Amino acid sequence: MIDLRRDNPGRLIGLCWIWVLLLMLPSRAASEFDQARKAYEQGDPAAAVAGFERALSGAPGGVGVLYNLGNARFRQGEMGRALAAWRQAEWITPRDPALRHNLDLIRRRLGQPEPPFWQRFTRFLTLDEWAGACLVLVWLWSGWHLLIRLKPGLADSGSGVRGVLGGVAIAVLGVWVSAWITVQRGPNAAIAGKEVPARYGPLEESDAVVNFADGTEVRVEQSHNGWLRVVDAEGRGGWVPGLQVARFHPLIP
Repeated sequence: MIDLRRDNPGRLIGLCWIWVLLLMLPSRAASEFDQARKAYEQGDPAAAVAGFERALSGAPGGVGVLYNLGNARFRQGEMGRALAAWRQAEWITPRDPALRHNLDLIRRRLGQPEPPFWQRFTRFLTLDEWAGACLVLVWLWSGWHLLIRLKPGLADSGSGVRGVLGGVAIAVLGVWVSAWITVQRGPNAAIAGKEVPARYGPLEESDAVVNFADGTEVRVEQSHNGWLRVVDAEGRGGWVPGLQVARFHPLIP
């Protein structure tokens, strides 16, 4: 237990300073964000990127910071890192129209195909939102089932409602499972560099298997001494330096 008695003023002062610093973190992040946005508007994307990175470290998961960081990266020609910033924001706010526009724009610029309909549908909600929708439907189904037991006269007229609620709950559960599988097996990073060679082993001396273009979405499978083994959607893979991979899924370390 923390002792806050008068005979322990040093600890009390230390706790006060910690509390003040914690209160200052959001305002500092906001200040960094404002300065970075001003640099972006003045045509200095390099300074904007540095400022947004600092703001992101003070407010991790900030959608506005990620969105603007992607804009600044895009203006610098860093397609992979821009895509990674926007994709990270997409996991938090998948229905943001400006974010969707930017993702469509950069995919066209990179020559990437549009994701299939089922994948776009599963991304309409976050994983937590799909799980919440399924839970609500299960509660409604259970509540209606209980109501019929309490009022048997509703059994005939309520059987259809029960069936619809149960069917929709199963369908939503299926969508959640599909979205979860996409998270676990789908891409979680983007190549950040021009024509990055993927090698047979985690060494510069290893022969190249394939060259990945900037912005190629990949899945990180292994890490070793600063190298990452990645695989693209076509199953091509190899080892690339970790600094040339920008991860975008918040659940992937």
